Amino acid sequence: MDRTSEVAHVETFRPRLAPLMAIAWYLLAAFGGYDLVKRGDGREVPIGLACVALISVVVYAIAQRPAVVAGPSGLLLRNVVRDIWLPWHAVKSIEATWSLSIATADRRYGSWAVTGSKASLFPDRLEQLRRRGLHGERTGTVEVRPAWPVIAAFGVTVVALVLLLAIPAG
Repeated sequence: MDRTSEVAHVETFRPRLAPLMAIAWYLLAAFGGYDLVKRGDGREVPIGLACVALISVVVYAIAQRPAVVAGPSGLLLRNVVRDIWLPWHAVKSIEATWSLSIATADRRYGSWAVTGSKASLFPDRLEQLRRRGLHGERTGTVEVRPAWPVIAAFGVTVVALVLLLAIPAG
């Protein structure tokens, strides 16, 4: 699903406030991590750092990662823990009431990135991009893939936290 060759003429749709809040959290996490290392002692330092890392992974997954990326040959829906590639020729309809919904012949896919009352603004622009993309080559199929880096980071931080909590205080 590597669509890096389509960088030209790509439009990305995402919430405006969520990435800013994620950056605010990262700054707060950096300060908290520094403070833990500087003033903490014993078990509280690694446990605190593991908690900060776990929360940072969750913040990244729900605030910074979700996006709708429209390119010349299709649409990439980046949700919390999965990516959905939809070639334009497979898209049957684009709708939005409180969230973006893309229908294919087989099923309907939603987006975490385009939600709320402003979701109704996006279907017209995506439909324009779809019509433009239909003039190109009709290749590719719908692909749904897990976002393994997010899942792995979450798993590693949870395991680290559980192991740190399981170690008896000494």
